[in-house]
Amino acid sequence: MPTFKYRARDRVGKAITGTLEATGTDNARFRLGEMGYIPIVLEETKDKGKGLSLKFFSRGVSTQDIIVFNRQLSTLFAAGIPLLRAVQALSEQVENKAFQKILQKVATDIQAGFSFSDSLAKHPAVFSDLFVNMIRAGEASGTLEDILKRLASLAEHDAETKAKIKAATRYPKIVVGVMLIAVVILMKFVVPNFMQIFKEVELELPLATRMLIAANDIFSNYWYILFGAAGGIYFAFNAYTRTKVGRRQMDNFKLKVPIFGPIFHKVAMSSFTMTMSTLNRSGLSIIKNLEICAEVVGNVIVTEVIIKLKESVKEGKGLASTMKESKVFTPMVVQMMSAGEESGELDNMLVKVSEYYDMEVDYAIKNLSTLIEPVLLAFLGAGVLFLMLAIFMPMWDLVKIAQKNQ
Repeated sequence: MPTFKYRARDRVGKAITGTLEATGTDNARFRLGEMGYIPIVLEETKDKGKGLSLKFFSRGVSTQDIIVFNRQLSTLFAAGIPLLRAVQALSEQVENKAFQKILQKVATDIQAGFSFSDSLAKHPAVFSDLFVNMIRAGEASGTLEDILKRLASLAEHDAETKAKIKAATRYPKIVVGVMLIAVVILMKFVVPNFMQIFKEVELELPLATRMLIAANDIFSNYWYILFGAAGGIYFAFNAYTRTKVGRRQMDNFKLKVPIFGPIFHKVAMSSFTMTMSTLNRSGLSIIKNLEICAEVVGNVIVTEVIIKLKESVKEGKGLASTMKESKVFTPMVVQMMSAGEESGELDNMLVKVSEYYDMEVDYAIKNLSTLIEPVLLAFLGAGVLFLMLAIFMPMWDLVKIAQKNQ
């Protein structure tokens, strides 16, 4: 997301300078207005290469840091401690130095007369639009304590889902990594010895052996080109997926890839419904809720569907009809949303939809190893079979030749 540098005036005319992340100039100007600033100069900053510094090695602010901060702040707030004192107290006990400095700045801004949400909005790299807007809604409705608990629950839900996916994919990653290491060791130390024997004997080698010899020659003589090409492809791929077209194609692939696609789809749906239900209970408008969900869902394809939902609501249409047209949501979910709109129980239905998708994600992750194991076994079996044919078939021919010469 682009970063914009601004100079502005606050509500009392004081000059303010800083930076913020936004999707465009209009969005940046709108966000400054929400913070109570009148922009004087607003320009997009260009990324420039920087040398190594202490910031390069500093620890960032993790999701766990934010979760703990929310829980502790809601506890202090519930105990009747004023917001400023609570933030100051937490800034003193936070172990993460980077987060400590940010909380100290937030406390200073609150002391200067800024609202809590405006103070947080000055740090978009740490506090997302979702976080800031929910805090703003909590300030307006007097339910800040409840909002902080909901934000913590939302962050915990997201972190738990990511942890489950990492745990489920750890086994295949280890297997593939070990196999690649084994192949490198074979190509470097084992195969050359066999290849030397085969080259010294006038023997017609089978196709698998000729392929292995060619692969060994390429690996031995051009390994630096192979590693360089692999690194170049990796960086080029990363650069392409950062573009608008590349990101869209990658997110579309994630949703359609076998085995993992359904999981990514259900995770995105769970994230959307959980976030939407939390925002709805915070008192924000449904248009604003959909706008925030579109930014935090994490998949361009799903984001496009949510934007269509927002446009349909602006036109006076219901959510369920647009969901059905998108074909991203399951029929059961569309029916539940339709029932929620008709009964006025949309919040409860969103919670039930989120719970449904959470259940589906848990089930899919638990069965992930079962689905992947046959693929891994087939992959490993094909590799072992190829090596056996390439090495042992010429060995059998050598044994036959030796027996004939006796």
